Amino acid sequence: MNAHILLGPLVGGLSHSSVNLWARADGPGMLHAWVGREADLRDARHVGAALLVAASGFAGRVHVRHLEPDTTYHYTLTLDEKPPAPENAPYPAFTTAPPPGEMADFTFAFGSCFMPGLLNDGEIFRRLDAMRPEMGIRFLLMLGDQIYADAWWKNGIGKVALTEDDYRAVYLHTWGHPAWRQALQNLPVFMTLDDHEVDDDWAWTSAERYEGRIPRWHVLERWLRRLPPEARRLSHRRIQAALQTYWEHQVMHAPPLLHPPEGIRHDRPLILPADDGHFAYTFTFGPAAFFVMDTRTQRVHGRRMLNRAQWEALETWLLEVKDAFPVKFIVSSVAVLFELWGDYTRDRWNGYPDERRRLLHLLTANHSEHTYFLTGDLHSAYAVEATLQPEGNPPLKVWEFCASPFEQMTNKLALIAARKIHTYPITEHKVHFRLPRPNVGIVKVRFNGQQPHVRFEIYDDLPGGPRHAVDAS
Repeated sequence: MNAHILLGPLVGGLSHSSVNLWARADGPGMLHAWVGREADLRDARHVGAALLVAASGFAGRVHVRHLEPDTTYHYTLTLDEKPPAPENAPYPAFTTAPPPGEMADFTFAFGSCFMPGLLNDGEIFRRLDAMRPEMGIRFLLMLGDQIYADAWWKNGIGKVALTEDDYRAVYLHTWGHPAWRQALQNLPVFMTLDDHEVDDDWAWTSAERYEGRIPRWHVLERWLRRLPPEARRLSHRRIQAALQTYWEHQVMHAPPLLHPPEGIRHDRPLILPADDGHFAYTFTFGPAAFFVMDTRTQRVHGRRMLNRAQWEALETWLLEVKDAFPVKFIVSSVAVLFELWGDYTRDRWNGYPDERRRLLHLLTANHSEHTYFLTGDLHSAYAVEATLQPEGNPPLKVWEFCASPFEQMTNKLALIAARKIHTYPITEHKVHFRLPRPNVGIVKVRFNGQQPHVRFEIYDDLPGGPRHAVDAS
């Protein structure tokens, strides 16, 4: 029986000279990648192949090298060595990034939280697909909850995901949505996880990472619903299964990890107690540098969000990009500068106040100008402006943009329960807007000479222009 492609194609790991082309099939085989300049791929060249095996869910990526910067290519993925037929045009396309440090205007999109069929059946992705050519959107950042493995009522399998096969089935249900697949085949993507790729509001119980935890109210609810015991606890085995499938679907096509967990070279990330490995990575796009955090896989409940290795990587990155790149983006799956009264979950950076102070102090100590946080998770979009001023350093303005959800129940508490943050080294704090509707964020980076100008726009699932916009330079 011949294998067929189930998910993809998808473009990841975009740089000025390379990309990763990803897909998942329903059986073993070879994934072949073809790239050309013509829309019908009559000039296609075979650029590589990847072996698809059961141990990695028959997912694979082909790393394509030696591309020209700022150049549009068409591509396709096949499970045989037969060249693509021109009559099947047009084929999907991607455009490589400008060279690192080059002063170039660009636009990108970001967002989080997708549970298809809950509200508008993928309308945000249809809108994103329409806006992409109109606005010149170059890539998409997905900041977590790309699946809802724990949502048995809407995840496509009718139960809490417990095994690798369960998690893979949830990915198939969610990522198989037509609007998702259409939008992402032409829009390079960078991803990171939040909680629902494993279970809601999960964390480790200790730094040794032997066992995880979920909130008590979930345990009680699942007990009342008579869900199986394994769904009422978060075992190491279940976390391992979730992170294996996270690797297969979201990290496999990402840029190189800064400190990979053991086993990555064999497509089997091992979650070992003494391993400092994490899933954070960096990338550049012309004048902008990005640090994509892993806020989950080393998180210990109530004690830490990032481990020592990731803090060292972040500090090193800030020093390296401070003067080399005029614009810096720090990507966090959860809010840094936004809080709600009565937030009993304490699942965002407000639940780790010492680490939040450390993060903000890093920015001020290095006087990292034109640095922006990109966040998700809250099920409400917002923009926050903060001024940081520790003793002995000049004031520093920092912005945080949040786009959430693509499609999920919205958080109307964000309209009435937002609170100012009074913590070192914040001296001023202003929330510019909140929008509890399905949405996607658009960030426009423009230059007037050497001076960058950053604009944040939020689009919801209704026709028309942006619902809110802020100029954040």
